[in-house]
Amino acid sequence: MEPEKPTEPTGLLQTHELYKYILETNVYPREPEPLKELRALTASHPWAVMGTAPDAGQMIGLLLKIVGAKKTIEVGVFTGYSLLLTALTIPDDGKIVAIDPDREAYEIGLPVTKKAKVEHMTLSNPRLYQFLIKC
Repeated sequence: MEPEKPTEPTGLLQTHELYKYILETNVYPREPEPLKELRALTASHPWAVMGTAPDAGQMIGLLLKIVGAKKTIEVGVFTGYSLLLTALTIPDDGKIVAIDPDREAYEIGLPVTKKAKVEHMTLSNPRLYQFLIKC
């Protein structure tokens, strides 16, 4: 199952050709298989545009490594691309608190997270979202 490729640049790169070149030569070859699988699952969702772009994901992974993150909070999970990316990047004893009111979208990526054997790192609680809204 090959993930759908973006058709337009979505960041600093303003030409389709340059963006496509960077994706095909640097981003997609380095993207772990579970993230490719989740990206493909997310591509058919009506709100797929809300998913983390794979090039942005690589930047997030780099930042997590630079700061030596072990505990993170993710507000807005959607299908879980950046959540899974974080779980694959931080140490195995790390923890991620995931906050999102839409459990349905989160469940799209849950089988991939389980398959990647990183589900133990995440705590997902939709009630935390309601708590934050009230603060």
